[in-house]
Amino acid sequence: MSHPIIRVAIADDHPVIRMGIEAAIDEVPTLCCIGAVGDSSALVALLEHSTCDVVVTDYAMPGGTYGDGLQLLDYLRTHFPDLRLIVMTGLDQPAMIQSLHASGINHILSKADDTSHVPAAIAAAWANRRYLSPSIAQLFPARGTARAIAALSPREHEVLVLFVSGLSINEIATRLDRRKQTISTQKTTGMAKLGIEKDADLFKFASELGLRTVRPDVS
Repeated sequence: MSHPIIRVAIADDHPVIRMGIEAAIDEVPTLCCIGAVGDSSALVALLEHSTCDVVVTDYAMPGGTYGDGLQLLDYLRTHFPDLRLIVMTGLDQPAMIQSLHASGINHILSKADDTSHVPAAIAAAWANRRYLSPSIAQLFPARGTARAIAALSPREHEVLVLFVSGLSINEIATRLDRRKQTISTQKTTGMAKLGIEKDADLFKFASELGLRTVRPDVS
């Protein structure tokens, strides 16, 4: 009995990476690339006009109408519920990767790993089995000793969102009517729970860590 052809769409803002993924797919007779695009706008347009089974998408892919990261993934799951989703990322922040997995994304590949993992991940997605490439798998605690990252408290989340939005500790304290020391403690504790040590990394990975920024001038 012949195997079904799995139709795959590729989305990545780097042409060289798109070419590498497409080349890996072309080596497998049961896989067919229906298109390779560079942002979320082109991806959604492709999916609206073509039949697709699996999407291999970059996590950080700015510039498109439908955003990237969790925003794009949520859109795809809502509007194309039958799609299998595979996420590729060049980020190696354990908090971000585990948050992505906790949101229901079970097929995650690191760009640091060989593209040979792409066909394997597609096969796993088609069979509804989890697939994590080696560099991603090592970011998860070992079975039996797993320790979930503690969730941010509502106040810690609030402080971090305001901080990455551009407010200082003093400004946050004034806005929330709390003591400066309290705000500083909540920021430090929240960053520790996310596995982030430096302010620069907090800003860099804010969207990947689920910190939705707000306009500082909004009361």
